[in-house]
Amino acid sequence: MNSKGKSLVVLAVLVIAAALFSVAAFFGVNSNGLLSIRDIKLGLDLSGGVSIVYEAQKEDVTDDEMATAVSLIQRRLDRKGWSEAEAARQGTNRIRVEIPGVEDAEEAINELGKTAQLQFLTEDGTVVLTGAEVEDARKEVGKVSKDSASEPYVSLKFDAEGTAAFAEATKNNIGKPILIVMDEDVISSPVVQNEISTGECMITGSFTGESAEDLASLIREGSMPFNLSVIEMSNIGARLGANALETSTVAAAIGIGLVFLFMLLAYRLLGFAADWALCIYLALEIIIISALNITLTLPGIAGVILSVGMAVDANVIIFERLKEEVLSGKTLRVAVKSGFSRALPAILDGNITTFIAALVLYFMGTGTIRGFAYTLMIGIVVSMFTAIVVTRLIIKGFIGLGLTSNALYGIKENKKEAAEKKFNVVKHRAKYFALSIVLIACGIVSMAVNGVGGKGIFNYDIEFTGGTAITVDMGKEFNNDDVAAVCEEVTGQSNPQIQKILGTNEVSIKLQNIDSETRTALTEAFINEFGITKDNILSIEDISATVSGEMQQKALIAVLISCAAMLIYITFRFSDFKMGVSSILALCHDVLIMLAFYAVFRIPVNNSFIAAVLTVLGYSINATIVIFDRVRENKNMGERLSNEDLVDISVKQTLRRSVYTSLTTFLAIGAVYVCGVNSVKEFALPIMVGVISGMYSSIFLSGSMLYMIKKDK
Repeated sequence: MNSKGKSLVVLAVLVIAAALFSVAAFFGVNSNGLLSIRDIKLGLDLSGGVSIVYEAQKEDVTDDEMATAVSLIQRRLDRKGWSEAEAARQGTNRIRVEIPGVEDAEEAINELGKTAQLQFLTEDGTVVLTGAEVEDARKEVGKVSKDSASEPYVSLKFDAEGTAAFAEATKNNIGKPILIVMDEDVISSPVVQNEISTGECMITGSFTGESAEDLASLIREGSMPFNLSVIEMSNIGARLGANALETSTVAAAIGIGLVFLFMLLAYRLLGFAADWALCIYLALEIIIISALNITLTLPGIAGVILSVGMAVDANVIIFERLKEEVLSGKTLRVAVKSGFSRALPAILDGNITTFIAALVLYFMGTGTIRGFAYTLMIGIVVSMFTAIVVTRLIIKGFIGLGLTSNALYGIKENKKEAAEKKFNVVKHRAKYFALSIVLIACGIVSMAVNGVGGKGIFNYDIEFTGGTAITVDMGKEFNNDDVAAVCEEVTGQSNPQIQKILGTNEVSIKLQNIDSETRTALTEAFINEFGITKDNILSIEDISATVSGEMQQKALIAVLISCAAMLIYITFRFSDFKMGVSSILALCHDVLIMLAFYAVFRIPVNNSFIAAVLTVLGYSINATIVIFDRVRENKNMGERLSNEDLVDISVKQTLRRSVYTSLTTFLAIGAVYVCGVNSVKEFALPIMVGVISGMYSSIFLSGSMLYMIKKDK
């Protein structure tokens, strides 16, 4: 078979692959839509789920006991794989648990398990010790007696207090059983043979490997300070509103369509190849998210958007390299090979660095952070494959068919541009740094003014501060937007969380803390606006934050470790610690710009805030690495250049890439901002600001920082 025939076969296979993957992604592989976009589990913000309210079966519950109970339930939700679920205190002695992607509340209660109150009792019922004195619990497999076969059991290790108590109990009860009780159920009653003073024992019984691991996990989580009873369970609608999913989907489609159009106009046949590869990428991304049973939330969508941006970025890097090779005098066929080869280091470095950060965030983060990291890691792997392998096969197929005219690929020689090597970034660095300092200073001043004025340095949303939960029986069908409008008018708060309790005419409303006067005003407004009575106001209670101080601390630690890991990788890969430091400084700049934007414009700081910041971090580090990769290459070319010229030339050579990638990402997220509901707009707008900031820092600051560090300035 000749070259033209092989090219036709390759392109035909890729057409079929794109068609099959697209059909699977949008319609599924069976009548139930398996592996399709319809099969993806959606989070509380986009689709809703189930709501369960527990009540503590104890009088005079303390704040510490309630905080412990909430923390234990949240950890159990994470262990069960419901990483996007939330647990929060409601009122004085209740805990509300909301779980996405579940339709049967009773099934969720059974899955969530018991309260893990572990006690060791003597025959007369005296409590020897509780789960609080258990230091560790592990599933083991082995012989529990001389003549028995190997079987699963749970090994326990006590702390010092527990060791002493257990030693005393076993010493006084030789020949008698000690009952091991979990939530009032006797799970084991071993007879004491002798005193156990080592601080270790085993729980035996008819365990399977899975049940032994489940029990060990429950015990490791600690002992619940009281029993819980379920007093309410219901299905709830999307937190972002009934239209959030539909509008976000349409917006995402428009944004991706704009990206496709831009690539086609900018790169002609190359752009068509990129769009073809991106179609395969998007279909594979949907199929994998569905297959892995990932719960997709707004932050998860941010991870997808960032990986789409990186997929486009990889293609832009390749195309710009390819054009350089052609303009240097090489044929298109040779230019494709060398262009891909020279683009590969920058693509790998940018994607690996971001992947490392995502990996750290996945293992150390919780909830929405893990969702963001999960989708980002998947997107990075798939986007690299489609950009490096699929795009290359398509372009080589075009060339094999005889499509070799430079004009078809948007390559036009511009001798004036080719001769213009200088781009005075370093020379004018003082202006660029001054602009950044002014913007960041505005943020600091705004934080100070709002902090002193009692408004708080940031506009923290319910997830971070807790607030007020109101349940209202509307008496008839209602529109979420109408309810939100009344809440906004009375309280002055933007975007209250409005969730319909499915199967009823009830609505759950969550607001930032409101005082008794505002509660009364809101009650009267509902009565006047919707024709209900005071009896229809079913409850008004305080609720705690769903993003606890522990979770905030973990998020901060995860980000810091991610930065450290990126610094180590960049230093190792570029053999230059100063490049690593410059990259991290550029990241710090972009985070400060984001914080300033949130402070000045009082954008609510919620779960989406974390995802927005992480998105900008991933975007920024990738942009900076592309420039530093060119600095490294130019340095190794043998031409003696000053540090200033080295930076200026490298920034100039990568300028189109920096602008184009920023523009395509801006188009994608901009469509979400224009078409989305208000809560989605508040998520998209800071990312748009971050994209601009990331482009600015990579072009005008990162290289200058490197220059100054090398000059010890």
